[in-house]
Amino acid sequence: MIHLLLPETEAGKAMAEALQLNGLAEVVESDSSLLLASVDERMKHTFQCLEQEETLVHGYDYVWIMRYINEEHLKKTGLFFCSVKSYRDYLTVYLGSTGVAGVSTLSLYYSYGKGRFPEWTFADTKDATERLRRINVVHRFAAVFVRGW
Repeated sequence: MIHLLLPETEAGKAMAEALQLNGLAEVVESDSSLLLASVDERMKHTFQCLEQEETLVHGYDYVWIMRYINEEHLKKTGLFFCSVKSYRDYLTVYLGSTGVAGVSTLSLYYSYGKGRFPEWTFADTKDATERLRRINVVHRFAAVFVRGW
């Protein structure tokens, strides 16, 4: 966790309240000191939520989130994955995610995606329902990640 001390001004109090309301921080003292969740902690929480609610139906569904992250949608977080292997290691070793497909499967499905989110198309399926399901995996990820806990 990161501590952020905001000034005892109206602007500082407004910022503290906004961060707290959006689930990005919790007030730990009455002086508007905030306890911010790190990006990794938020990622871990987000994947735990997605796994518990069974949003990630297939082991390869994790790769849609990697595509989304690498398209600079989470640019301010500093997240970027140079390879599918580094992403899988991040998920399984660092975050403790379960059910993630192997590197070769993730790489294969990564290559199926074309275009920019949310107008993605997929070379492995023409089924509009499956296309929408994959895009909704990313929408759900983004909603949980931004909302926090």
